[in-house]
Amino acid sequence: MRRRHCVATLLAWVLISAPLSASAQGSITMQGFGYPGGQLSSRALGTGGAVADFDANSPLNPASLVLANRASVYAQYDPEFRSVRGTTGNASSTTARFPLLGISGRYGRATFAFSFSNLLDRTWVNTYVDTESIGGRIVQSKVTAQSSGGISDVRAAAAWSFSNTFHVGAGIHVFPGENRTVLGRDFADSLQIGSFTQANSYNFSGSALSLGVLAVPVPHLNLALAARFGGSMHMRLADTAEVGSASVPGRWSLSAAYDGFSGSMIAMRFSHENWSALRGLGSSGLTVRDVSDLSAGIEFAGPKIEGIASAVRAGFRSRDLPFGVGSEPARESALTAGVGVPFGAGRGAADLTLARAHRTSGGAEETGWILSIGFSIRP
Repeated sequence: MRRRHCVATLLAWVLISAPLSASAQGSITMQGFGYPGGQLSSRALGTGGAVADFDANSPLNPASLVLANRASVYAQYDPEFRSVRGTTGNASSTTARFPLLGISGRYGRATFAFSFSNLLDRTWVNTYVDTESIGGRIVQSKVTAQSSGGISDVRAAAAWSFSNTFHVGAGIHVFPGENRTVLGRDFADSLQIGSFTQANSYNFSGSALSLGVLAVPVPHLNLALAARFGGSMHMRLADTAEVGSASVPGRWSLSAAYDGFSGSMIAMRFSHENWSALRGLGSSGLTVRDVSDLSAGIEFAGPKIEGIASAVRAGFRSRDLPFGVGSEPARESALTAGVGVPFGAGRGAADLTLARAHRTSGGAEETGWILSIGFSIRP
């Protein structure tokens, strides 16, 4: 019984510190508080994120809402297939994400939208075989570490068109979240020794304000500037005791796009995000960095379907990740390609993107294949 109490206590301690654990997750993208997908629509991801500040379905620049033709509903599904190579061996995993859901409508010069997107995703399962010395004999066991959930971004936004060449927007954000963690050990001799499981649930809440501008200073040159100003962020254990407080990461981005070619757009985007504002949610051992993101991409008209041109996209993205392996920084580069296919005489569109991401940190390498599928319906 004393042995069981000690093991249970150890499991509880490990679980409470689970957001800071690197070795148990078996993935570069699942370190710290999770993986920041970037809140990109399938269309924006197809250009490496380069058109994100000009894309009404990506909840990053509220001014971009004016570029939606009319009322629309948008939903997205992004499964990722990962393989990791490290000093201790190889591993593979699959994560299914529903990163974006939005609805928008227009009234006169104003456009309104409500969206739900993933800020950080922390869903993973890791199992391994281990041995314990109990009562003078070695007993084999299987350890399971599991995490599900993350932090979401719920945004209500509005944009206003002063003219055909100047638009502004603003958004109010709340950040609900839940991270459910389970750590357990199953012994081969379960009748005599038993099994141990410890489960906890961490809840997050935060708020922020975003502002954005779109301008066309000269024909065919489009400029965008967007910023998010973070408010407070809190983490609680099972809706009771507060175990950490910090701020929502601030973010700013600057984008430029040229659309002087018929049906085409060439774009570049640079953004910086202050992820270190989250440090107060973890212990002093949590390594979190401010990061930069650079992307470039192109979108051009493809074959016509029912008299409406489809879209073909390609892009490149290079960025830092806020959480690395231990104290080592993490980097990600990605090549992307995608298509946009209209249907229903222009009342709907399906976007399909394939991205190959390569990540490195602390001597580990990770390859992720992301298949992004987005659907928009315009009543």
